[in-house]
Amino acid sequence: MSGNRLEEFAPVFYPKSHAVIGASASERKFGGRFLKTLLNFGYSGKVYPVNPQESEVLGLKTYARVGDIPEPVEFASIAVPARAVPGVVEECLAKGVKAVQILSAGFRELGEEGARMERDLASMAARGLRIVGPNCFGVYCPGGGMTILPGENLSRETGPVGFISQSGGYAVRVPRRADGLGIRFSKAVSYGNACDINECDLLEYFLEDPETDIITGYLEGVRDGPRFFRVLKEVCRTKPVIIWKGGLTQGGARAAQSHTASLSGEEVIWEAVFRQTGAIQVNNLEELLDTTLAFIHLEPQMGRRMCSVGGGGGIGVAAADTWERAGLSVPLFPPELEKKLLAIIPAVGASAKNPVDVGGPFPMPPMLRAVLETVCTDADIDILVVDEIEMASALPGSKQQFRPPELLGETMQIPLDIKNRFGKPVVIVMPVEAVSTDSLESEGERRKIRDFYLQNGIPVYLTKERAAKALANLTGYYRHRNTVLS
Repeated sequence: MSGNRLEEFAPVFYPKSHAVIGASASERKFGGRFLKTLLNFGYSGKVYPVNPQESEVLGLKTYARVGDIPEPVEFASIAVPARAVPGVVEECLAKGVKAVQILSAGFRELGEEGARMERDLASMAARGLRIVGPNCFGVYCPGGGMTILPGENLSRETGPVGFISQSGGYAVRVPRRADGLGIRFSKAVSYGNACDINECDLLEYFLEDPETDIITGYLEGVRDGPRFFRVLKEVCRTKPVIIWKGGLTQGGARAAQSHTASLSGEEVIWEAVFRQTGAIQVNNLEELLDTTLAFIHLEPQMGRRMCSVGGGGGIGVAAADTWERAGLSVPLFPPELEKKLLAIIPAVGASAKNPVDVGGPFPMPPMLRAVLETVCTDADIDILVVDEIEMASALPGSKQQFRPPELLGETMQIPLDIKNRFGKPVVIVMPVEAVSTDSLESEGERRKIRDFYLQNGIPVYLTKERAAKALANLTGYYRHRNTVLS
């Protein structure tokens, strides 16, 4: 692993000055939209629009060439036709620009001529500047005031998650979708064709970055397989790496080749990479975010013994099936514990076995609290799941109140109190029960309750299956790391 990545990448994530080459007064042009987005996001460094056809853009003096800018320039965003990019990068080199992001497409993904231009760009990078791209959306870094297009409304709050992406679309979509779950990013990088800065460089950076605790990524292929394996293995010894690997099917591999000209690799090879490095494989956007949520809110956890407390017999059966299919376990309760629970729950229509059925979706707060306290005190479990217990005052789409509104706050507080008192991981499964338009009000209430738990360190999942996969990923990572480091 090479020297100080933090210093090397500072001009990429925290540039003090930024030239936008291809800036335009027209928002129909990519450079015009990008400049406006950057300014509206709140970039506070010096901005220099560059366009020989303009004298002023968005109230800023505009320069014909980057070499005409009288002050030093640390970073440049390039949004000009592909054929003009090599000449522009050469000008940036002559100017002393330290790093550029090439937003333009039309390189090796289109054939040999584009590949030749990329080789030229790589040669220029070797002479003294770093390149993100080409064919990318670039850098999102809230702490540096940097965002991608269309990322004007991405969160300006820095968080513990780093994200690397060969897809520009997912470089926007992942932070945008994560925002509603309270997930915040240190940086996200769409690096496209990776003629210079690639996934290995970014993994090394995130390993050193004190702002990044969890590393996530969407990959289609890698430029240097042996180096990627070595770097990934080293990084996973310290920080979790969650990777959505695209292009594992024949159709996906063809799409990856046309998208970023990536050689995606065979599925069996990637399975071995994940198994041997300890990196966490996820298969879609939802699983990536679900797993990230678990790492954010739950302490390092190797134990897989589960207890679900739910409001129905079928809910318990489904929970047991779901946990065990995911590689988690549902331990039997000792008879003494079952006796204690039978003295708390209803005499009929309930179950004191694991998973626990409290007899209905709207348990009274004292009974729910007593059940959870008893389980956490006497059961040999690692993770507690509050499973489909209705926290709202009425069922979705219904005007009939099953719980007095004054009891809502008391009920919501119970899982949090249990977490704080026992120090045991608590997870909540809270599905969307109704999807009709007349249920929008109840859905709003559900989301407010979800946000309450997320803000207090309790992950919330829409389904048991999603919770199970996230917990299996979390515990699997720490088990692997413990084996490697022991």
